[in-house]
Amino acid sequence: MPSLRHARRIARCGLAASCLLALGACALPRVTRRPAQTEYRLRTPQLHQPADIRVPVMLRVTPVLAAPGLDGVAMLYSARPLQLMPYRDSRWWVPPAEMIDAALRRALARQPWVAAVEGDASPAPAAWTLSCRLESLEHDVYRRRAALDLGCQLFDDPARRLRAAWNFDGVQSLAEQDAADYAQATQTLLERAVADALRHVAATLQQPAPGADAAPGGR
Repeated sequence: MPSLRHARRIARCGLAASCLLALGACALPRVTRRPAQTEYRLRTPQLHQPADIRVPVMLRVTPVLAAPGLDGVAMLYSARPLQLMPYRDSRWWVPPAEMIDAALRRALARQPWVAAVEGDASPAPAAWTLSCRLESLEHDVYRRRAALDLGCQLFDDPARRLRAAWNFDGVQSLAEQDAADYAQATQTLLERAVADALRHVAATLQQPAPGADAAPGGR
């Protein structure tokens, strides 16, 4: 039978082992997870542009092109001039040029003076073609604003004559310097850019074609 002294030694050894295990557990590195990505999307604004066009026209809209660096989902901010950086934990739902393209198409299709909006590869004939390019979209931190630059051209098909060209270069002030406010400011800029496009398209369609007495659109 073990002696009382031996039993006490075993107990002390067990206590020491427990303390070492506890200390070892405390020394293990913490497992941390990277914050989930927050995705932001731009929605089609509800806009109505009056136009004196009796016969609705067919309109082709080519895909909105993106300047270099804007063809991805990164949300870009500029902390100082000539420096662009992506937000780490925030991004666009899809590349912004695609969301702008969808907004333009849907807004135009909702106008009563547009019979249909076709894609670039549509075999159906269209009287007009709208082409746009996203030149810049960024959160200007040092000026506390968001900026959107969209250039567009409207052609008279099938002659493919350039009938109108414009550039929307808008800025929107930011109350907070974060991705959420940047996304909201971009939505505001998109609404202004689409409204600008609707005004230019409607005004051009109401103008007489060069060398013709009748205005395009069947007026």
